[in-house]
Amino acid sequence: MAEDPCVEAAQLKAIRRDLITGEKAATVRFGEDEVRLTKADLPRLDGLIAEAEKLCAIAEGKTPKRKRYAMGVRFRPH
Repeated sequence: MAEDPCVEAAQLKAIRRDLITGEKAATVRFGEDEVRLTKADLPRLDGLIAEAEKLCAIAEGKTPKRKRYAMGVRFRPH
């Protein structure tokens, strides 16, 4: 895709929006029945968007958003 991760993130978001809104869907008809199909792996696309956003934040000198956090543990004596 693009060399700039910020541009790539914007392009990937546009692709995801088009897929969800049906812009990039194929319509198939079987008699009276109509089906809209998309050839996309949305979880994979979301991962690509997250990676591009992380690289964009790093390129802009920001700290990327954390996706995972440590589990808190408390000790309660009986």
